[in-house]
Amino acid sequence: MVRAFSAIDVEKEEVLDKLERAQRNLNLGFSTVSTDKMHITLEFFQDIDQKQISRIQQTLENVEIKPFNIELKGIGAFPSEDHIRVIWADVRSEKIYKLHRQSKLYDISSDNKHKFKPHVTLLRVENISPRKKAKLRKTLNDHKETSFGTVKVDKIKMFESSINQESSTYSEISTHHL
Repeated sequence: MVRAFSAIDVEKEEVLDKLERAQRNLNLGFSTVSTDKMHITLEFFQDIDQKQISRIQQTLENVEIKPFNIELKGIGAFPSEDHIRVIWADVRSEKIYKLHRQSKLYDISSDNKHKFKPHVTLLRVENISPRKKAKLRKTLNDHKETSFGTVKVDKIKMFESSINQESSTYSEISTHHL
């Protein structure tokens, strides 16, 4: 059994450089996501077997959407700015919602409760002091409309996710071109 996810890799260097700069501006000692792991998760799958992996791959192969561009613009927080756990860059595109709908397998997906919110995770926040939270909220507000650039979406990748004590490792399972 493996943990896996389908995602759009953020590979454009210019965009990654801007996202990395934003991380430095926002980081108050929190855990950053390295640029080589930056992606937009379409769906997460917990404890799936090879048969389910094959079914997911077939679904991704059958997506009927032509390549399109997305804009990364603005910064937000999950679950909210009052209870910050994750800081992310917003993905602005209507087509990504269509891509998500076409690639979703409700009976295998690990998250059918939450509304899909496309984003690129920048930081993971733990044990935030009131002073740091206030500073972070101001910085988030200052960057609500910051543009990080556009990314062409022309493929979906499937990754296996392995977690150890210090970090997570992503191994590419397959690539599916649009």
